[in-house]
Amino acid sequence: MSALDVFRYDGREVRTVMVDGEPWFVAADVAAILGYAVAKDMTRSLDDDEKGGRLVPTPGGDQTMTVVSEAGLFKALIQRQTGRMADERRRAEIKAFQRWVAHDVLPTIRRTGRYGADVEMLAQLPSSKMLQLAAEAARRAEQAEHELEEARPKVEAYDSFMDADGTYSVGAVAKMLGLSQNKLFDRLRGEGVFIAKGAMRNTPYQQYMQHFSVKAFDYERSNGDRGTSYTTRVQPSGVDFIRRKLGLREVALS
Repeated sequence: MSALDVFRYDGREVRTVMVDGEPWFVAADVAAILGYAVAKDMTRSLDDDEKGGRLVPTPGGDQTMTVVSEAGLFKALIQRQTGRMADERRRAEIKAFQRWVAHDVLPTIRRTGRYGADVEMLAQLPSSKMLQLAAEAARRAEQAEHELEEARPKVEAYDSFMDADGTYSVGAVAKMLGLSQNKLFDRLRGEGVFIAKGAMRNTPYQQYMQHFSVKAFDYERSNGDRGTSYTTRVQPSGVDFIRRKLGLREVALS
């Protein structure tokens, strides 16, 4: 079990664990601050390397909980801040939380290995080491904010393609990736992501289902028989999954 550190933001508890020397945040705590009903609504769009399960001490005993990496946290912040449901008040609240994480929590963790600085321990460090640690913390905070600002136009562009259910059509994803819809279907079949033949043609194989959503529609044939067709839609996590799977270097948003 990883070491647990608990801190508070605006009176609410947020738990972190160290994983391979890097801070990961308990998804349920972050999701509550960002206004999600359940953590899964926040984490479903994160990549597999941005989320995971860790044993976390709770009043009822150790429990496996979903945690998100530093990169996953900032991606969730961007998506929530630029989402259609975010009004100006909500955006301001999220930006304040984002700045607090970048300028307070993460620099402190970098200096001490945990949140809640040990003043006596820091006081024993040589002044040159203190300056080095402070400079590194400031650099990481500045880099995090710069990456957030760079990513914002891309997230907003993605949002313009998103339907009300939070998914994208394959045609919209093709446009993002600079391909035609037919070409994208063809390449996904060729890579073994989509089924190539049969009634389930152009739907994903089970191992890739977490990146997609398949909807069934009943219809009536000209002879009166009933049939079922299937439409594949792409989850937010599926956009970057497809880009990486097809070896595309950049998403075309213009």
